[in-house]
Amino acid sequence: MLSTLLKKLQGHFVGQHDLPTMFGEASIYSIPDENDRDVRVLAVDGVLQSATYLDERWVLCPFEYLRAFDHIFEATESHPIERVLMIGGAGFAYPKQLLTQHPGVKLDVVEIDEAMVNIAREFFFLDRLESQLAEQDRAHDLRIFIEDGEAFLKRCSDRYDAIIIDAFAGREDASYFRNDEGIASAKDKLTPGGLLMFNCVIEYTGDDMYRLYHFVERLRERFAQVSVIDASDEQFGGAENYLVVASDATYLFTNTIPYD
Repeated sequence: MLSTLLKKLQGHFVGQHDLPTMFGEASIYSIPDENDRDVRVLAVDGVLQSATYLDERWVLCPFEYLRAFDHIFEATESHPIERVLMIGGAGFAYPKQLLTQHPGVKLDVVEIDEAMVNIAREFFFLDRLESQLAEQDRAHDLRIFIEDGEAFLKRCSDRYDAIIIDAFAGREDASYFRNDEGIASAKDKLTPGGLLMFNCVIEYTGDDMYRLYHFVERLRERFAQVSVIDASDEQFGGAENYLVVASDATYLFTNTIPYD
């Protein structure tokens, strides 16, 4: 989620569509990348949520923080990643990359707003992904749940090798997944050595950095290892993105930073 980029791109919007969603009006439009090729983006209530390339790169993530979710695979030597849960689907940018670049992985996506899933199918190639998986006899590798993430975690009996939390309502992250109950609920759904990853958006304020520090401290009370990975985007950036990865196993990740 990148918030202030919109101000930089006034006058560059192409083919804009505005559609209602649970959390405000969704705007879908195209902007140029560094090579002047169109990138379709999804903004909800003025906040960028997702994006897709429109050419042969349609399965790849334009935003750095979305690509950076692949850090979970740096643990594969000692902890194979076979089942992944993602809470927060938006434009399904990372599910496209994950399932096409990592055959054999099964992904469950929980998205609270059915309108977002419909938008992803119509404008962000989720329909193409589903068709491709079906042609490869892999339709069951992607399961989509139209459901509140909190409710899903409470009722779910499955275990996952990695859980990615990327749930936002506009600029605000879903507070349940940052509190003790939400962290415990997610941890309970991990396989031994599993990874719990959070996308944390930090605006340029001391308060946000303070919140990030204390969130990491909260995780350190419950996990043997907590790592912070810089996933900020030089091209599309409007805020700082950090991935916080917690596990009871020890892994070496690239691009980690001293969180304190």
